[in-house]
Amino acid sequence: NECLRFMLGEANRRTIAAGLSPIPAAKLSSGQEILNWCAETWNSSNNLELRYLLRELVLFVRAYSSYGDALCGRRYVIDAAIAREGLQLADQPMAIQTLSFEELPPAHIRLPSPPQKLATKLLQNSFPLIRRIDIEVKISPEIWDVTGANNFILLDFPGLGAANSGARDTFLSLRELAEVQTILVLLNGKSPGSDRANKIFTMMQQQRPGQDLKDLILVGVGRFDQLPLESEGGERELDFLIDQRHTPHLTAEMVLQKLKVLQTTIDGASAFTINKDRMVLLSPLLGLAELAKRSSSLKAGSPEFLANLDYPEYLERPKRLQQKWRSLSDRLLESDPRHDLGRKLGYFAQDGGIAKLRELIQNHVNTHGLKQLYEDTRRAAENLRLQQEHLKNIIAEIHAQGIPTGDGQAFLDLKNAIDNLDKTYRNFQRDLGTEPLKDRQGTVVSDVVKDELTFRVINWSQWTLLFNKVNNGTITLTESKGAAGKLFDRGNRTNNSIPTKSDDFYPAFAKTVKELEEFARDRIRQAVVDLLNKLSHHIAPERDRLLEMLTPDMEQAIEAKFGPEEADLFYQLLLGCDPNKWQDVILEEIEQQDKSLIPEVIFPLARQDEKHNIGQIFDWSPEKNYGIPRSANHQLFVLRLRDEITASASLHLVQYVSEVNQQVNAELEGILDQIVPTLQNLSKRDALLRFISLGDSPTGGEVPNWLQNLTEIANISDS
Repeated sequence: NECLRFMLGEANRRTIAAGLSPIPAAKLSSGQEILNWCAETWNSSNNLELRYLLRELVLFVRAYSSYGDALCGRRYVIDAAIAREGLQLADQPMAIQTLSFEELPPAHIRLPSPPQKLATKLLQNSFPLIRRIDIEVKISPEIWDVTGANNFILLDFPGLGAANSGARDTFLSLRELAEVQTILVLLNGKSPGSDRANKIFTMMQQQRPGQDLKDLILVGVGRFDQLPLESEGGERELDFLIDQRHTPHLTAEMVLQKLKVLQTTIDGASAFTINKDRMVLLSPLLGLAELAKRSSSLKAGSPEFLANLDYPEYLERPKRLQQKWRSLSDRLLESDPRHDLGRKLGYFAQDGGIAKLRELIQNHVNTHGLKQLYEDTRRAAENLRLQQEHLKNIIAEIHAQGIPTGDGQAFLDLKNAIDNLDKTYRNFQRDLGTEPLKDRQGTVVSDVVKDELTFRVINWSQWTLLFNKVNNGTITLTESKGAAGKLFDRGNRTNNSIPTKSDDFYPAFAKTVKELEEFARDRIRQAVVDLLNKLSHHIAPERDRLLEMLTPDMEQAIEAKFGPEEADLFYQLLLGCDPNKWQDVILEEIEQQDKSLIPEVIFPLARQDEKHNIGQIFDWSPEKNYGIPRSANHQLFVLRLRDEITASASLHLVQYVSEVNQQVNAELEGILDQIVPTLQNLSKRDALLRFISLGDSPTGGEVPNWLQNLTEIANISDS
């Protein structure tokens, strides 16, 4: 529709220029009416430009009538073969002035439904309706090293002047260029002085008023190796300037005076940019040839192109001119290094100017792209703000004519409270799981449990007994006899003997694990309570406002007036507005599914059991005293033993805390999955919200939905 309006506007301009009456816009409301007008105008004028546009308009309208309903608004993925063949469009007759309207291509058979994929012929026939073709390309760093950018977008535009699609091409170019921050204007060095680029620049400037487009533009003069030097006497004048005998004091001014075609090219390119350094002379042919020469593994063009590179004399003239421009550049830089012409010719002589162009693009995007994007966004935001102010004035005038000015403050407060609650819960839900549970000091619960475990294990009495028996790194056991044995013997009521085997550590290990398990449960419970208290405090204004307005006995009245669905929404709002009400249910669910740690399973040392007659016996045990001298460092072994016991228990306790943490997150996620949709549904039920906030009390009249929508648009914040 946008493209059709643009084409009709251009048709109207060309119709008037051809001396015919303007388009009767009121009569062109359908595709058939447009075709009828095209046939009538075609038969009334042989104007070349008008007929080109009429043919394009006819092809566009007929393509839409055949494929519009089935294809428009859709995206298709096609392979390279279909793209290559499907975009080879049939040539249209150029002798358009002798062509009758009936000889224009007819409409194709209407497509009844969207196809699963685009065939080659369908792609060709529907081409006028295609807005954009995206091609994903992987670039070798040897071709273009764009370090720091994972991907970037290059937009290539149809340009101007195509006889068969000129209006459509112009429309697409202007549409896509509206958001572009770095623009490369590519001029044709083979025909300097053309006004096509000037036309598109003028149209772009009209599309973006108040903006200096020249700050966005880089200029490339393509096919500079085909610069028409024939008008200057061919290469003879270039040879004359290079020869130091003829021009001992060469300057850039002398070069431009002698080579008028070069002066025209430079002046034409300079008109598009505020900075002469953003202009580069280019030869894609020489650039690709240089790339192919540098690396045999890179594909620097099609097989046909690469075959031409090996053909005798294919590059002879471009290479010869490249060398002459290099010589001229060297002379200019020697005599006039401050003038930029010598540098521009030097960049061209290196590789056809391609490396310099890449540098210009990357530098402009880095230094100007973000700045320009900011300015565009700021300008759009300012324009939006002015339109909102204008809309507010219009709404005030509407209210002044007697339409209700709005709902009561209680209704607005209720709606704002629900909207704010929804936003807070969605943010909380988004961040859920990004951080582990923490205690009131902000320390992660698993770290607290690990520290407590380490503290308790270190304080086991067994370590004190062992370390007290260490002498020069060796533990020596002596039996308590005499008075000491009689005095401190309690009849085996407690085991105060020094551990000599792994089983001696198990009672303390099991007791510590069970105590730490309960300790972890307590810290988790407290962390859940603190988390919900923190969330409740964060939504305190909304929570307090809602709890003032909501009472459990309202549920029955709502069901009677609106139905069970609305009553269910109210019930969920009543529970959902206060997170403190969730904690008992969450903790109960965690305790029901809690899996206790089993000390026997996680004890890291070998123990005596059904399959093993004996566990691990330590080196200082009397049972190991076979008369063999021992050289082991018992003190180091005890330290390692303590670390191993601590590490094993710590691993399983941290895993336990992590699993409970995940369960807490899952329970919260489940609650929020119920509440967030409820809040969003409630925000749309104005009648229900009015009843909750006002009951059956009369109001000053309800604001119409269309006016309420306008008011919300006018009050959208930019924060």
